[in-house]
Amino acid sequence: MEGTVTSIRSVLCEVDAQGRTYVCQARRRLVASDTGESKPLAVGDRVAFSATSAAQGVIERMLPRRTKLSRRSPRDVRTEHVIVANVDHLLIVSSMRKPPLSLGIIDRYIIAGHAGGLEPLVCINKVDLAEDPSECSEAARIYQDMGYTVFLTSAQEQKGLEPLKEALRGKSTVLAGHSGVGKSSLLNAIQPGLRLRTGPVSTKGRHVTNWVSLLRLDAGGYVVDTPGIREFTLWDIQKTDVAQFFPQIWDLSPHCRMPNCLHTHEPDCAVKRAAEAGELPLARYESYLRIVETIEEQRVPRATDVETPETQVHRQSRAPSRRKARQDLRRRAREELGPQEPEEAESA
Repeated sequence: MEGTVTSIRSVLCEVDAQGRTYVCQARRRLVASDTGESKPLAVGDRVAFSATSAAQGVIERMLPRRTKLSRRSPRDVRTEHVIVANVDHLLIVSSMRKPPLSLGIIDRYIIAGHAGGLEPLVCINKVDLAEDPSECSEAARIYQDMGYTVFLTSAQEQKGLEPLKEALRGKSTVLAGHSGVGKSSLLNAIQPGLRLRTGPVSTKGRHVTNWVSLLRLDAGGYVVDTPGIREFTLWDIQKTDVAQFFPQIWDLSPHCRMPNCLHTHEPDCAVKRAAEAGELPLARYESYLRIVETIEEQRVPRATDVETPETQVHRQSRAPSRRKARQDLRRRAREELGPQEPEEAESA
């Protein structure tokens, strides 16, 4: 059968197929394969699986992805962390206060959304906490002028929810943003029956959602609630690509003396001149610089890269760690499902 991964917890995942939910493991060959990703499966993945009982199964293979939202793994610069797959929209949620509005994280998510084939939407939440209402409209205008749809909402006061609810209808949407910006609160306000866990308002923001889950909306469509993050590093983006996501910088780039100017240290740079003259908002230029500085372009080969075999990790060096990882996965799966499950199955 074919189904959709709706949740990944511990060593198991839930797969929806034909109106039923199956608790599944993944075949050893899927777990052991070196795809360059932190995990072989992500929420939203379409998979082919075999049912071993009325409520359990084994995932045989993953079907091709249509879209994805991913970042560089915080544990390994060589590894891609796919957060969710096969969704239509990326709803980037930030808050006016507690935690404070971060244009930088919105910019990063916009780039990641385009890189993964997703349509970015921007939601500025907690507008009721703004000291001056004009702050909200000024922040929204930055992205509206770039052509993005922006929602101004307050889950606490039920403001701006209807336009957002209409945008989610009939689509699959992943919510992403810093910890504590109110993603779960927004979803609870849109559909109270979801009963997602929320926490008190915090200045810095803290984790409340602990895992990624695909949820069905009564009005039609699906949403994916993700744990908040404090750092989002782009994956598979070149430094020279960043300027195209900043329209004002992109328009000035042809006037720079150096070809492929990064607008950081090059002489006779039109972008730097505009920033110094106040013609380019300093906040936009600084956000651009922070993104460029965090992009790591040096390619570190994975164990399966074959074009430069002299730089690969020798098989004897990596086999013990892989064997141990597989043994740990088998042990954890047995603890959760019991010893009767197929020995060939492995964890996702």
